[in-house]
Amino acid sequence: MDNNKQNGIKKELKFDDAVIAKIVGITCNEVEGVYSLEGGMMANITDMFTKDEDPTKGVSVDLSDDKDVSVSLDATVRYGENVPDIFNKVTMAVAKNVRQMTGLNVTEVKMTVKDMLTREEIARNEAKDKEKDNEKEMQPA
Repeated sequence: MDNNKQNGIKKELKFDDAVIAKIVGITCNEVEGVYSLEGGMMANITDMFTKDEDPTKGVSVDLSDDKDVSVSLDATVRYGENVPDIFNKVTMAVAKNVRQMTGLNVTEVKMTVKDMLTREEIARNEAKDKEKDNEKEMQPA
């Protein structure tokens, strides 16, 4: 990112797409109203077999010239929420955090809402997650 010389030292700072995706994923999951970035029920079914939390899931980034980043998200949101408001919060938080941590500019954010979950669906998902966690704890290592 920075190809200038300072004190006789050639400097170059770059970020892997996965790092940017991780910043974006963690940031989005902190925004109220975003349930997850897994993207829909089919992804959730797949997750039953691999329950490792991957903050980059549902996030795609394109780093154009080592300065500008475009972001695409597949999100599941909570039913009844104001999605345009959530999208605005996500956009602002992502732009701020990416800029603050990397110095890169977010020039585009696209979000596709793949699913809306009701309170009951969220409660069922969380109960299933607890069950799976309990089963893992009971299995011998």
